[in-house]
Amino acid sequence: MLLYCPQCNTGYEIEPDLIPEKGKKMRCAKCGKIWHCTREDLQAKPAQPSVEPEETPAPQPEEETPKTEDNTTPESESVEQAPANTEMQDIFARLSSQTKDLFQQEQARPFHEKLFYKGKHALGLDRPGILKYYLLLIMVMVALVLFAVRYEVVRVLPLAEKFYSALGVESRVVGEGLEFQNIIRNEYEEDYVRKLEIKGYIVNTTQQKIEMPLIHVEIMDKDTNLLQSVDDEPPISELGAGEKQMFRIVITQPSALAKYVLLTFSAKKD
Repeated sequence: MLLYCPQCNTGYEIEPDLIPEKGKKMRCAKCGKIWHCTREDLQAKPAQPSVEPEETPAPQPEEETPKTEDNTTPESESVEQAPANTEMQDIFARLSSQTKDLFQQEQARPFHEKLFYKGKHALGLDRPGILKYYLLLIMVMVALVLFAVRYEVVRVLPLAEKFYSALGVESRVVGEGLEFQNIIRNEYEEDYVRKLEIKGYIVNTTQQKIEMPLIHVEIMDKDTNLLQSVDDEPPISELGAGEKQMFRIVITQPSALAKYVLLTFSAKKD
């Protein structure tokens, strides 16, 4: 019967009686391969081979390695683990070489590039997909800043008011650029009815035309507690640059506790 090495396929002529029923470990005399063979692995010898097979010494039965007290590894197990250990050593050697190359490249990199990549890594910009979140955050921050400084922006760029208005955001202080001047307060009776007359001028201190807001009047007592408030239409709808306009407001039956009068501007209601 013929027995073939599973690694180098070298054939050996062997008697079946040499193989126990449970099989036996064999070693290839050519490549040193150790394997466990059974009688089922034996093949019939060809009747008349055309070429005489190369004579090779018969495979040597592998003696069972007795277990020692210190639990040492049998020879067959150490032979099989040797290639794996060699492969792991090669892997570690390649990793060590690659790490050394990367370290040398890092040392040769200019300082500004090192600083740039450190900052990029600290911010997480080297991770895929993180940039879009930073862009979204920047857009939100810009929107918040534009909202917070909307009054200053409109003062510098009056056309920006249309942009804010389109977004439904109030961007101009009501009555900004308008001043009250030469205010006169006069209390009198007319047809036995007490009246309070407030008159004076509204002046446009800017270099552009301003739409006139409502004139807001607050009447307070000596402790500045609000007693009465009135919104009065201005005499004109717009006031040109540097112009002034006289106004007069009459309040009927003001409170007897009235002490102070406060004039401001309020937005017109739609």
